[in-house]
Amino acid sequence: MRLVAFLLPLAAACIFSADLAAQGNDNDYTPLNSRIRREQKYPTEVIARWRNELGPVSRARSRAMMSQFSKCMYNRSREGAVELLGKSDYGLNDFAQLGLERDRAMRAYGFDNCMSRVANTHNTGVLLRFSAGSMRQWLLQEAYFDRYPDGPAWVREGKQAGERTFPLSADNQGVRWAMDFADCVVATDPYTADFLFRTETGSPEEQRALDVLGQLMSPCLPQGQQVQLQIPLVRVWIGEALWHAATNSVPVPPDAAAGAE
Repeated sequence: MRLVAFLLPLAAACIFSADLAAQGNDNDYTPLNSRIRREQKYPTEVIARWRNELGPVSRARSRAMMSQFSKCMYNRSREGAVELLGKSDYGLNDFAQLGLERDRAMRAYGFDNCMSRVANTHNTGVLLRFSAGSMRQWLLQEAYFDRYPDGPAWVREGKQAGERTFPLSADNQGVRWAMDFADCVVATDPYTADFLFRTETGSPEEQRALDVLGQLMSPCLPQGQQVQLQIPLVRVWIGEALWHAATNSVPVPPDAAAGAE
């Protein structure tokens, strides 16, 4: 107890640079023999500044926690993460598709361990919905940023994205359509697509990238077709297309290159 009583004033001196003067009041002395009010109603007036800033602060905290969690899972086995990406596709929605039970997959990728690390680091409880599809998204994002931390260095003159394979969804037309659309957008402007994938959700930078990509999306749709796209879904599709292009680039056929000139 003596050690604690000695350290607290030092901590306060480090935190506050301004001099603080105690204010008197009519309350009785507290058990600690101070003049801090023992009975005081909470202020119920909402201060606009903190109300407006709470949302961004909470979202930033959530993003930091999710980033730490996904990096933990990826770093547990980078080779295993890339292997999972190679034998699955956007249509992954159940671990049974990979011949895995849910509990076994959670142990293999350190789900509980990584959750505990995040909770301990942020001194809070963590509740997270977990599915095979969401795990693929987390691992894909970390794998892409790990390989290309400073932008789409995989873009090379005379190269294009190779033909896609669908290990799980060859007969799923919805998955094939979504990936064809995303591949078209990324092939049209890989730099803006990469920039979008790195932006924070809801940020001005995200909106700038969407404004540019929005003008490029129409030619990637089948003629006469209109769709309504949600931003989180677009981000996932773009991520899938970026990973595919980065890991499956092939030389442009000579006849195609000649036709483009």
